Amino acid sequence: MELTINPASYSTWIWSIMKKKCLLFMTFWTVFVVLLGVYWYLQLLQHDQHTQPNIAAREQSSINNGLGASSAFLDSMKKYCNIPTLNHFNGLEGNFEEEYDLLGVITIFRHGDRGPLVTVNDKIEINCSSYVTERYKQLENYVRTYKSDLLVVKLLPKSDFCIPGLLSKQGASQLIELGNGFKESYAKYYDFSDSNAVKHVSASTTPYSRTIQSVYSFLFGLVGSKTFLNINLQKKSDVTFCFKNCRCEAAIRLEKSHKLELNKLFENDLSLTNFSSQVQMILKNSGKSKKSILPSTLKDMVLHYACHDQIPDCSIKESICLNSTTIMSLDYYLKREAEASASGLNLKKAAILRAYGLLNNIDQQILSWINMSKKRKSKTLLNFPYFHFFSGHDLTLMYILASLHIYDGYLPHFASRLTFEILSKGSQYYLRILWNGLDVTKKICPSSPTYCNARILVNFLHIEMKRYFQTEKFSEACEV
Repeated sequence: MELTINPASYSTWIWSIMKKKCLLFMTFWTVFVVLLGVYWYLQLLQHDQHTQPNIAAREQSSINNGLGASSAFLDSMKKYCNIPTLNHFNGLEGNFEEEYDLLGVITIFRHGDRGPLVTVNDKIEINCSSYVTERYKQLENYVRTYKSDLLVVKLLPKSDFCIPGLLSKQGASQLIELGNGFKESYAKYYDFSDSNAVKHVSASTTPYSRTIQSVYSFLFGLVGSKTFLNINLQKKSDVTFCFKNCRCEAAIRLEKSHKLELNKLFENDLSLTNFSSQVQMILKNSGKSKKSILPSTLKDMVLHYACHDQIPDCSIKESICLNSTTIMSLDYYLKREAEASASGLNLKKAAILRAYGLLNNIDQQILSWINMSKKRKSKTLLNFPYFHFFSGHDLTLMYILASLHIYDGYLPHFASRLTFEILSKGSQYYLRILWNGLDVTKKICPSSPTYCNARILVNFLHIEMKRYFQTEKFSEACEV
């Protein structure tokens, strides 16, 4: 019997089987996709739970790194602060060969730590008593216990906080420690605790409260509470102690030319654009014009924080934000400014004219001490050394350092000092020069086998005047 298949029935059967297989296949893949989706979701959820703390940690790390960068930057700025610590101000003063006798000492020092001259935000109070020494507390107790309110105002800083332009308690501490350092350095030549010390110690100061309080603090550290108020103190009106040689139009012109040179240096420096936003914000509050801003001006503002262990709040619009790159490179720009200032011809010439009066006065003081020494030696009288101190400013020191070719371009730090020691050996008299406790005599007298001739200052000055102004007369040089 022959089997026959109906084509229509066969197609229907095949199609039924294929539909069942497709439905089964689609059901399988649907379940697979759903399960896979659930698995992925669970994995992502678990990943988020682990990731979120890491993100928060990274954000916190970023904040900490910012504060760390600020802290590191402030630490780098502290080299300009001259923090007062025990024995920090003990240098090589009084440390010379035994065959020499000490005839006298003349020292010019800058006042101590003060509030910034240009403030960013007067509403933010910075504690300027972070580094107050025990000797300052002794001065404060002495003045407040035994003296009048008028003397308290005259001798002591007004507040624990920084006040623009005024000496801080930290600044007074610096000068007390410096005075004590001098007492220890010259102890073998003179007993400063002797009540007769006032006869051999004198001082001069500019009329600013920060220099007046600085010199009293220094004298307290030098001779103690019994006699420091009895020492002869003279006030001079000019920051350069120019005496009879003050007015000089040429010096004014040369200083302006030097300032313009510095401004042009940084105006043409594309890398200084990092400062732009910060500078604009600062100048908006300081009232200074953008053309007058220099790295050293910004440094004076920054030291307000660095010297007192304060990190400004970057959320306050009127504050300097030390987290930003606009300030982090300040040290580099200060170096650029220092290099330009150290080599600047206009500044050197201006410094010679500005320092002329003080250097001449020092030379005359040396000459009078030499004459007195010769008279005493002829009468075999004891020859006690004399001491004179000038309490001045960074510019006071800058002019003298630049005129003597020992200026490195950085404005002198708080409580910096330049010391001239007048020595005698037999019938000969010599000058030893120290800058911040280091002997720099050889830089001024490189050909001398020992120390400079005692009259080197006036001779050196006349040579420089002739070299740069073609005259040795101050009045003629000021007309050039």
